[in-house]
Amino acid sequence: MKRKTIYLRLVLLLLLPVVVGGCGLSKLSKIQQEGDLEVVETTLEKNLKTLERLSKLSRSKSLTVKTARAHSSYSGFREDRMEEAELAGDTETAEKMREQAIYHYQRSEMYAFKVLTKSDKIFKKGRAIDKDVFETALQQLKKKDVEPLFWAAYSIARGISLQKDDPMQIIELNRVELMMRRVLELDEKFYFGSAHLFYAVYYGDRSPAVGGDPEKAKEHIDRVDEINDGKFLLSKFYLARYYAYPKQDVELFKTSLQKIIDAPDDMYPGEEAATALAKSRAQRLLSQVDTLFDLENP
Repeated sequence: MKRKTIYLRLVLLLLLPVVVGGCGLSKLSKIQQEGDLEVVETTLEKNLKTLERLSKLSRSKSLTVKTARAHSSYSGFREDRMEEAELAGDTETAEKMREQAIYHYQRSEMYAFKVLTKSDKIFKKGRAIDKDVFETALQQLKKKDVEPLFWAAYSIARGISLQKDDPMQIIELNRVELMMRRVLELDEKFYFGSAHLFYAVYYGDRSPAVGGDPEKAKEHIDRVDEINDGKFLLSKFYLARYYAYPKQDVELFKTSLQKIIDAPDDMYPGEEAATALAKSRAQRLLSQVDTLFDLENP
């Protein structure tokens, strides 16, 4: 039976280029170049199950990481739908989208930890690892582990943000901070320097009484701009949301978001999806300026 399983996996690996080329996965591999967000969302949704099956059968580290990233990216779209529903006053749809986002972040976390387990068996326990042991294990990780480490941390962080009423979730934020700190130590430029954007939220979305510091948030946002030569427009979204808003600087808030909206679609060649996402979120956030700021009494 074991020999048969090994044979099937070998056949799968040999046929993988044919399988990928003959289905939506070929489109998924170039999804970052797609500027139509509906196409991006649909492509992700249609290929999640296929990715899961292939990663399970092949036990490929690369495919498993891609599966983690795909689930996390799809969760982001569920969050967008949730926010749209909230603004429309549709609480039922908003709650449904929240639950779906949490589910897919959990799937992403599971697959990311599965890859980390290949470097250290201790990660098989995921978040159940004692924190001291967890911190020690993080220090043993190498640069090759940055990708699954980032997606595990990112998925946990986003899941926490969707469950702020659960104190047990908030406690886990310290674990995420340890993971993102290790990402920065190993490769701060990974995925547009997005570990820095975690710290933008970490410092910009809390009051000073519990460790919030908008100036520290801005330092991390500025570093993302340095890494990407100002082309990664989501950094300007974070500047508006996690620096200008806490500082109640309405002019910076509006100008930062307008710069995103006015930027060319090919601002970051090869990363049109990220640009389109920034534009979509900037328009939605800008539409809320009247509720976020007291414009009558600045």
